Amino acid sequence: MYQQYINGALVDGQGKELKVYNPATGEVIDVVGCANAGQTEEALQAAEAAFRTWSKTSVNERAQWLYKLKEACLAEREHLIELVSAESGRPYPAACGDVDWLLTSLSYYAEEAKRIDGEVLPPLHMGDKLNYQVVTKQPLGVTVGHLAWNYPLGNASVKLAPAIAAGCTCIIKPSSETPLATLYVGVIAEKIGFPKGVLNILAGPSGEVAKTLNESDIPRMVTLIGSYETGLKLMQQSATSLKRYSLELGGNAPVVVMPDADLEETAANIVAKKVGFAGQTCVNYNRIYIHDSIYEELCDKIAAELAKVKLGKWKDEGYVMGPLINMEARDRMLTLIRDAVDAGAELVMGGEIPEGFEKGSYMTPALLKNVNDTMRVSTEEIFGPIIPVQPFHNLDDAIEKANNTIFGLSAYYFGHNAKEMSKFLENVKAGEIFVNGGIGSEFTPHAGAKQSGVGCDKSKYSLEEYYEIKLLSIVP
Repeated sequence: MYQQYINGALVDGQGKELKVYNPATGEVIDVVGCANAGQTEEALQAAEAAFRTWSKTSVNERAQWLYKLKEACLAEREHLIELVSAESGRPYPAACGDVDWLLTSLSYYAEEAKRIDGEVLPPLHMGDKLNYQVVTKQPLGVTVGHLAWNYPLGNASVKLAPAIAAGCTCIIKPSSETPLATLYVGVIAEKIGFPKGVLNILAGPSGEVAKTLNESDIPRMVTLIGSYETGLKLMQQSATSLKRYSLELGGNAPVVVMPDADLEETAANIVAKKVGFAGQTCVNYNRIYIHDSIYEELCDKIAAELAKVKLGKWKDEGYVMGPLINMEARDRMLTLIRDAVDAGAELVMGGEIPEGFEKGSYMTPALLKNVNDTMRVSTEEIFGPIIPVQPFHNLDDAIEKANNTIFGLSAYYFGHNAKEMSKFLENVKAGEIFVNGGIGSEFTPHAGAKQSGVGCDKSKYSLEEYYEIKLLSIVP
């Protein structure tokens, strides 16, 4: 049974037991003894006590501990990969990517924290005296990170690594769908004697653990990767004191494909995005607008590319798509498809429960043509392997459609006309815009516009959120 990691020690959870399932097989992988409200309070107190000393350690010492944790995780990389794949359903290559994201983040923030600097302002002349003014940055305090289930370790990494590097202490709460790999990081941290209270990892029901974390006046910042609705609830619960927030919330990403796009590459990109981890990412393509002059041709190419995909798990060979996270998520996909078809869309292929995969939460990836913006696949975040396409004629209309949502996380453009590309980049409201398959990295900010969040994950901009500014005004 998996344990909680509190104040440098592995302890049995005093809450209820949580069964964790493999979505590829429907079988129970392991059981977690959940933390309860009392243990959550213990973690908060431990983090607060540890902050008093950790915030005063040198940036080099913090970096050394992050590198030590990275090396220990690297030594157990294969086991972490197995855990991520088993609890999330990711095939082996995608599980590798999640673990490697953790490893990259640990070293990135260890180095980036060394580049945080202050500023010396010009001195003020006060008669025969000088007033020297210095702006410094100091660690913020205790931070809380609520994680989504789709990237168990990648999501954990962009919360714990910048906090620790900045001199903050943190409490990480993994999703109850995928707690095992994150809790195992606690096992690794305990093995290497990571400083007590600096990192705490708690799994348990949101109504008890998350609520206790949010309502406490100890955290100086509360962060989340999750849904828009969860973000609102978090802010309401945590209004017990003034806190800083970093919330990466839902998306409804538009994709605009222009006539001068490379259709072969675009089709391959769309399919790869929608079947990679079964489309279960917040930045995934949601509303795909294709210029009417290439609409039928690109739809055919997408269908041909989809035909190459097969269902599978773990180390199955070929172009493999794994399961959705659970049966509820799979059934929601089927409901979205039925809603679209009933409203006039055409189901070209997929959208079925495959024979031989009934024990897992699998479905065949679906291509829907002639979708419109009143259908649920357009108004809701899909979070699954459905490709909904519709034609457009005028770029201005496509931009208006792209912006017709409360969300603004990611947006995508395929085409090479510089003038049209510039119009899209300037007028579409999103925190990040990718052109012709561009991607983000650990060095680039991941931020949302409108109701897709506040603050950002990744990059130096995220790290800066873990400091507060202090002015020193000195008259010698």
